[in-house]
Amino acid sequence: MEKDPFGNLTDWGPVLDLLDELSENGTISKCQPGLIRILRYKGNWRLREEALKRVNKVENPCDGLVLQISNLLADDNLYYDARILAGNALVQLSKNTENGFPIELNKEIQKVIIKLQSTPHPPFFEYAVEKVHSNVIKQEVFEN
Repeated sequence: MEKDPFGNLTDWGPVLDLLDELSENGTISKCQPGLIRILRYKGNWRLREEALKRVNKVENPCDGLVLQISNLLADDNLYYDARILAGNALVQLSKNTENGFPIELNKEIQKVIIKLQSTPHPPFFEYAVEKVHSNVIKQEVFEN
C-alpha cells in the first residue's frame, strides 16, 4: 500500500483528478492511507464526497478505512447526504472483501448502527442505516 499520493488537500483540484485516475485504472486500493486522510479532512466537503463515491472500488479495505467511513456514518454533525454516501460505501466495501468484514470490525459497525437506530432520524436516513445493518453486519455478531 502506498503511503499517500494526494499531497496538499487545500489544493483540491489535482486531488480530485488523482482520485479519478486511481479509480479508473484500478489502483485506488493501494492508496488507503490517503483516502483515510481525505475522509478525515473537514476542510472540503467535495473531496470527502468524491472519496466516498470512489472507495467502492477498493478491494480488501483496511480496518482503518472501514472505521473512518463508519465514523462518518455516525457523525451527527455531518450532513445526511455525506452520511448516506458513507453507508453506501460500507455496503459496497463489505461486498469487496472475501467473507465480509472481520467479526471485530462488524461489532464496531454494529455499535454505530445501534446508536443510530436508538434516535429518530428522517426516513431517508433510517433507510440508509437499515441498508447497512442488513447488508454489512454478519449474523454471528448477533449470536455473540
